[in-house]
Amino acid sequence: MLSRLVVVALCLVAACKRPSVEACEEALRNYAQLTYWEQAEKEIAEAPIGEREKLRAAKLAERDAKIKEGLEFSVGQCRAARDFDGVKCMKAARTATQARACRKPW
Repeated sequence: MLSRLVVVALCLVAACKRPSVEACEEALRNYAQLTYWEQAEKEIAEAPIGEREKLRAAKLAERDAKIKEGLEFSVGQCRAARDFDGVKCMKAARTATQARACRKPW
């Protein structure tokens, strides 16, 4: 009887493993930053030279606001998915293409 309880307890503990809040936040921030700047850099490059720094500052503020707005919900989704490999991949990504490749298609 005791051995069955131990097995059940171990199964429950193993089933509850999730990426940490910190790991998810780091992965999501990296993903958001890479994908955001991919498009923003195109817009900045198309702007007149004299307006680029002002536009870059505005884009930086916009990026920070978007990340802040969706981070808590996204971290919850990340932890619920229990995708340790995806989190590790997004943390290691250095380009938007690499970051997108980390997400499993639904």
